[in-house]
Amino acid sequence: MPVTNQLVIEVQERVRSEAKRRGVRWTNQRQVIVEQFLLSGEHLTADALLARAREVDSAIGAATVYRTLNLLVEIGVASRVRLGGDSASFEPILGRTHHDHLICISCGRVVEFEDEAIEKRQAAIVKKHGFQIRHHRLEIFGVCPVCAGG
Repeated sequence: MPVTNQLVIEVQERVRSEAKRRGVRWTNQRQVIVEQFLLSGEHLTADALLARAREVDSAIGAATVYRTLNLLVEIGVASRVRLGGDSASFEPILGRTHHDHLICISCGRVVEFEDEAIEKRQAAIVKKHGFQIRHHRLEIFGVCPVCAGG
């Protein structure tokens, strides 16, 4: 789903309302962070988001970015993923369907994919073991065709 200005406005309002409910002060800096995160449409580390946000407001601090990202994850607007490396990445959920990731350990390229057969097999395993699934993710690490030389 492409990110539209209307979608950004709706998500910002949801985040603003939830922040207020939790007693978190809503600032222009938080608004810039949320907007930059949503408009990126990609996986971002906190440092990458900080750099984007500082292009709009150079006074934005790292702590504000981290707190805002944690709030987005807690309220279901963002997902925290490990795509290799030392830092977690975050991606907007925005009504997207569940997807998994192929991650190149050489160049860091990330390919998102959906596979119904994998999802059905995972559901069967969960059922077999009597689990009540809350969430799951599949990340496959390897070498992309470009890095493999083919």
